[in-house]
Order: sequence, then C-alpha cells, then structure tokens
Amino acid sequence: MKYLIRAIKYFAYLAIFLFLVIFLLSVSGIVGSSLDDIFRDGLQSVWKILGIMAVFAIIYPRLGFGTRNALVPGAYEEIRGGVVDVMHDRGYVLEDEDGENLKFRLRSPVMRLFRMLEDRITFTRTATGFELEGPTKDMVRIVSALEYRFRQE
Repeated sequence: MKYLIRAIKYFAYLAIFLFLVIFLLSVSGIVGSSLDDIFRDGLQSVWKILGIMAVFAIIYPRLGFGTRNALVPGAYEEIRGGVVDVMHDRGYVLEDEDGENLKFRLRSPVMRLFRMLEDRITFTRTATGFELEGPTKDMVRIVSALEYRFRQE
C-alpha cells in the first residue's frame, strides 16, 4: 500500500511540475497557447507524456526507497544519544520512540514538502546495530555517518 501511495504522489508531483513548466513557457510567449502549438501531436502527445510519467512513477519507489543496515556496536542506552545527535546534524528530528526503535522526520517543513512528505527514516534495532528504512539517498549518508561515529578503534 505504501508503494502505491508513493507512486501516486510521485506521478502527481511530476504532472504538476510539467504543467507549471508548460504554463510558464506559454505565459512568457516562448510557446503557443494551444496544445497543437505546444506539442507536435496535440492532445495525443499529452497522453504519451502522461504514460511515460506513469512508468517513471511506478519505478521510482523501488529505486528511491529501501533498507540499509548500520553496524552500531554497544548497548542501546549508550548509543541512543549519539544516534539522535547524528540525525540532528543531518537535519532530522526524533518523531517517535518505541522501545529501541526510532523514527525521524526532517526538521524543515520546506524540505519535507519538496520530498512529498516521504522523509521518514525508521531505525529498527538489530543484534548488530540498526536496520534503517527510508529514502535511499539519505540512508547511505546516515549509515556512513553512524558507522564512522561509533566505529571501534
């Protein structure tokens, strides 16, 4: 279900972005004002573009979100503060804590909006550290920062 919601959000985001670009080009006089002036095949081109955007929207959640493991040695009570500090340095704030599992959200409402409110990173405690779930590009940086901070000499 989460996958479908992310795909729909991404499709809407792409459609709004495309509409705004075409609107700005039309208002500024760079392109004509009718669909036949803007696109070679008129309305038929719009359907093709929407189909391509739908394919991208279906693929994106598979590539843009995932899980990573972070090797963070130590007892939870000893490492919790360091984990929260690392996330704070990355612009995240603790949203929820359930036992030894943590959920973080971006602190900036503007950044949250740009990410379509899909900014949550979930830390699930494992025997060797944490399993992180969330946006792939953020998790790679966060896992690296966590492992650097907690590595044993």
